[in-house]
Amino acid sequence: MNNTLYVKRFESVIGMDVTEDFLLPDYQPEVRRVIGVKSSVSIDGKYLSGDELEADGGVTYTLLYIGGDGAITQSSHTSSFTGHIPLGSDGDDRYSASDLIMSCSADNVTCRVTAPRKITLSSKVRLGLMSQKPQNVSLNTDITSVRRKTEKFTTASLCELRQTGEISGEIREREGVEIIFAAGDICISDVRIDKNSSNKAVVKGEGYITVLMFDSDNGYFNVKGRAPLEEEIILPDMAADATCRAAVFPSVVMIEVGVSDDGVVSWKMEYDLDIDVMKCTECEITTDAYLPESEEKLTMNGYSAYTPGGMINGRLTTSANMKIGADSSYICSWGSGSIDRCEIREGRMTLGGSAKISVVKSCDGDVTIDDVTIPIRYECEAMAGAENSDGALKRTKVGVTDINVRKDGDTLGITAELALSAAVLSEKNTVCATQIEAISESASTSKKNMVRVYVPDVDETPWDVEKKFRLGKEAKLEGEVYII
Repeated sequence: MNNTLYVKRFESVIGMDVTEDFLLPDYQPEVRRVIGVKSSVSIDGKYLSGDELEADGGVTYTLLYIGGDGAITQSSHTSSFTGHIPLGSDGDDRYSASDLIMSCSADNVTCRVTAPRKITLSSKVRLGLMSQKPQNVSLNTDITSVRRKTEKFTTASLCELRQTGEISGEIREREGVEIIFAAGDICISDVRIDKNSSNKAVVKGEGYITVLMFDSDNGYFNVKGRAPLEEEIILPDMAADATCRAAVFPSVVMIEVGVSDDGVVSWKMEYDLDIDVMKCTECEITTDAYLPESEEKLTMNGYSAYTPGGMINGRLTTSANMKIGADSSYICSWGSGSIDRCEIREGRMTLGGSAKISVVKSCDGDVTIDDVTIPIRYECEAMAGAENSDGALKRTKVGVTDINVRKDGDTLGITAELALSAAVLSEKNTVCATQIEAISESASTSKKNMVRVYVPDVDETPWDVEKKFRLGKEAKLEGEVYII
């Protein structure tokens, strides 16, 4: 059994404003009025630079607006950013990419029209960073007679990988239609670790796309498509005794759609798959020690060690009602979500958060957007070795893959299909004995030939008795007393 704990170096979160001006190309209508903005954020790369980590990424905005011709129009733009995150000081330790786990999110998205073809898009990007390191906690001594009190400890570490890919499909529609807007997301339904053959993760899921279209005779309408996704991701070498689990965090990089003269809609979706691999091992720690032959100097060190929580790729169906008015008609919708809390109790893990569904509607030619917030509660089994705690969410993602609506009078019934991904670690404070030295002969060594009858206190354990009397073996209770 090994003596390595994965311990916390530091955690930090920075916020940064990402703002950029854009000019619409000549082939797009001028902006008369903004309807809404859909956004996504991703990290493209991370680099160590002195005492900080540089993270390059981008925020992709999809703008839906009323053009100068009165029609609904889409425009997409991407703002690049570079975040600088200071690294916590840890003596002479050296960082590596595998020790630095990142997460990102974007909110407070706004669009400001400064001229008919000029817009300013901005968002608040949050970059999270955690750092871990392996710590040898074996008892350092060359004394063979040392007595140790030990316990088993399940410790966990994370590493990151990335894979890119694409899926595509066709949606058959009638002639004479026009594409207005497209939105899509990825749902990962299964992640299986295959350590026996080639040390890989087999990832399966589906890509979903919704396209808003326009027919001059029938107005706006939605069509949907989906395609299967399967990837094999090669994992780093893992110890033979390690238990491995993985969670995949998909992000859509680009969606391309086109329509032929006969109405066939062709679509392609490019994506990134960020995979967090959790390695769990059982180690032995020394919680106390003593020397039977002498007094000792015992060095105890405290650690905040990571223990497993859970690795999740799941689905969740949520629903809500929205008042839109009897004279209003539904046009399209999109959504986003987040997980902000986690609880682990008695082997069960509960995640909580919310999803926001944005609904575009029309009434008497006036197009508006309303939001409805739906609470999220997801419960599943925690990983073996998970401690009761408020789990530390190292990375989460909520994708809204499909939205179905049903109008009943002035109420719109909304059913949203969510795809959840989460990597959860817990933290446990522990104290380990790491060094023991003999300093003087024990007073009890001169009384080895004496026989004692000892009545223990109520809360005294056999180990307490062994250490008190400097025994070289286990103390055994005989009735209600120890014979020493």
